[in-house]
Amino acid sequence: MIIKSFEIKKNIKNILKYNFFLLYGENEGLKKDIKEEIKVALKKKDDGMEYNTLYEDEILNNEENFYESIYSGSLFSNEKIIIINNCTDKLIKQIENIKEKYPENLYIIILSDVLDKKSKLRNLFEKENKCACMPCYLDSNRDLENIIIKNFKEQKIPISKEAINLLTEKSNNDRGNLLNEIEKIKNYSFNKKQLNIEEIKSLINF
Repeated sequence: MIIKSFEIKKNIKNILKYNFFLLYGENEGLKKDIKEEIKVALKKKDDGMEYNTLYEDEILNNEENFYESIYSGSLFSNEKIIIINNCTDKLIKQIENIKEKYPENLYIIILSDVLDKKSKLRNLFEKENKCACMPCYLDSNRDLENIIIKNFKEQKIPISKEAINLLTEKSNNDRGNLLNEIEKIKNYSFNKKQLNIEEIKSLINF
């Protein structure tokens, strides 16, 4: 099932009817945001939920250990979140095996780079009703501007249109890059009420 990124922010509860999530695309910052929102929402259901992070290479090199981490019980919680990083079509067999058994106490969040339309992993998640497929394309300038304005408003730091344009350009359309630059400015401006454009240029190495 294909789900747009804005639908998650609109109503995260609707997303939690799925147990399998695929976040793919070039926007690393957006993938990180969505992953954290899903984790926070799931933690509200069960604060003691077990959490584990794996990489595709680890799974391929030790498949038995992977299945054990999924199906073994936990002393602290009945539910688990498994994050799989750098996932590709190489892992399609393992994902299909787990999906067929569909353990209700298990949530899997898969993070992938760009997947083309022929990708087996992408096709599985797009067509399967039990799975949520979330493409994470590059942010638009408007998206980035809204993030900038929101962050500076929260810190009560005035920011000019010129500074907004500089930050947007420096981000390369990825909110992860943008938030890193904003964090530099926040740290620098901790005891300052105003920043000039030259200070911002220096901070972001523009």
